[in-house]
Amino acid sequence: MVRPHFIRITFLQILFCLIVIAAWECAGRESSRVFFEIGTPLVTLREFFHLLFQEHLLKHFLITGSEAAVGLIIGTVIGTSAGLSLWYSRSLALAARPFIVAVATLPIFAFAPLMIVWFGIGWGMKVALAAFSTVFVAFDQAYRGANLTSSDRIEVLTAMRATPTQIFTKAVVPGAIDWVLSSMRLNVGFGLLGAFIGEFIAADRGLGYLILRASGLYNIPRALAAAFGITVLAFLLNGVAWYIELHRRSLVQLISVPRIVRR
Repeated sequence: MVRPHFIRITFLQILFCLIVIAAWECAGRESSRVFFEIGTPLVTLREFFHLLFQEHLLKHFLITGSEAAVGLIIGTVIGTSAGLSLWYSRSLALAARPFIVAVATLPIFAFAPLMIVWFGIGWGMKVALAAFSTVFVAFDQAYRGANLTSSDRIEVLTAMRATPTQIFTKAVVPGAIDWVLSSMRLNVGFGLLGAFIGEFIAADRGLGYLILRASGLYNIPRALAAAFGITVLAFLLNGVAWYIELHRRSLVQLISVPRIVRR
């Protein structure tokens, strides 16, 4: 049964969107300057359908989506593996952390030319930029989760003569799952940013390419229509990450098996 509160919130959200769209349309019609800078909703919608049926928008959508999704997976796997593995050595973690923080604070634009040298200008370069954008967030979240694992669980396993590897797989990893999955949702935007920057630097396809080409022609409505595709892509990736996070208990059950002590 749908709750009245949910219906009221949904109604207010739709009303707010309608007010913004109406104000945007009126401003664009009344002012030529506003029309040049942001167009109008009707013109943007017309450009969207033009991109969809004439410019193969779906193909560009899938290309950007694959770049962001694959980069997100690679960055999350590498960052999570590195962050969790540092649980074994606190000294190594403290020694490596300043260097990792220093590299993570550098703007991704600074690495874009290097990515072109290393990976070329094709699909792999965009994936590499997306992975680079996400790896440090995943590393930090996994490392925090590993350090915040319940000490009681570790002490119980230690008393049961569990090996460090058994403690790691049966206590540390399950205890850090929430942190790892939350990093995926945080990284959705970073993955899209990396893919977009790669397409902005050098590309002949993708949503970033469409936005750059439309902006070069001062066709702001078409650029906004292509940007709407990135927004939809962000919602889809965030929905997948949310679904995985929602079913995290199943992941924990797969990782944690009851028999952890050697016979």
